[in-house]
Amino acid sequence: MTIPNLGLNAEQAEALFNFANRGVLTRIDERGQRCGDLYPWGLHPHVAEEGSPLAADDAAFEAAYPLTLAGPRAVTEHALFPSMSAAESLHTAGILIARRKSHRQPHIVEVLQLCRVAMECAALTIWLLSEPLREVRRDRCMSEEMEQLEQRRRYLVIGEQEETARPARYQRQMLTENAEHRRKYNKMLDEAKETYIFDKTPSFTKMIRESAQWVDDHVPAHDSGEIANNGLESSARSFYSYGSSFIHGYKWMTEYARGGTVFSLIADALAVTLNMVECAVCLFEAASRAPGGPRPDDSYVPERFEPTIAAWSTELFGA
Repeated sequence: MTIPNLGLNAEQAEALFNFANRGVLTRIDERGQRCGDLYPWGLHPHVAEEGSPLAADDAAFEAAYPLTLAGPRAVTEHALFPSMSAAESLHTAGILIARRKSHRQPHIVEVLQLCRVAMECAALTIWLLSEPLREVRRDRCMSEEMEQLEQRRRYLVIGEQEETARPARYQRQMLTENAEHRRKYNKMLDEAKETYIFDKTPSFTKMIRESAQWVDDHVPAHDSGEIANNGLESSARSFYSYGSSFIHGYKWMTEYARGGTVFSLIADALAVTLNMVECAVCLFEAASRAPGGPRPDDSYVPERFEPTIAAWSTELFGA
């Protein structure tokens, strides 16, 4: 899919298309530049400050669920990694968006795929940290921990099947060590499942809806009107639905993306994803600081998010 040329040169065709479609390309370019704002933050992860709600959540998890061997920062790590991943996906989307002008390549499918993945990751962080009660945050982390432990077990089973089918490809010591690792891992997981009561994690469809609803109920101070005026839930649900077409290679969405309409889809996808990721990072930062605490000297969060972080630190975690 390309912008219709109509006999004009590339710059003229793009300007005409942009005018005829109410500045859709301008919105895409502006949001594309915004995609890289959190990249430095994602490259410099940090642990929760002493006295912060997140540090207390970590301690509560370790005390309640020691058999999982999740370590002293389970809640922090489960909440931080998806936001870091989302920031990297957005950064890459921004690079691809810039190539529409530099290389005349819109990278439509790639941008939409990256946005959908980033939105999933951000929704996970928000779902984990948005509940006011520490016990709920702790137990949501446990649900996520057990889900990931099960996925890890499935990965180990695949490795075991490969080693059993082709043992000659591996050194005997490696086979012995891998078998022992699986034995210890399965023992740990079985004991945890027998000992603890935990809920299954919601589907990403439900997680995205609930996380977007939470943002709508807690409009961030840095919002320029995108969230307050339009809401996030409906656009998040819509994008998650049609984004599946691009993720899984389904063609049905092409019926709704003809005649340049796809650029409106990209603009909307960028808006909802940016807002979700930015709110996820702000929520993590608010939870990782002592309530009402100052911005750390070595912080990589853009300054424009500080009003949101400060407000959420006090309003959500100050009690």
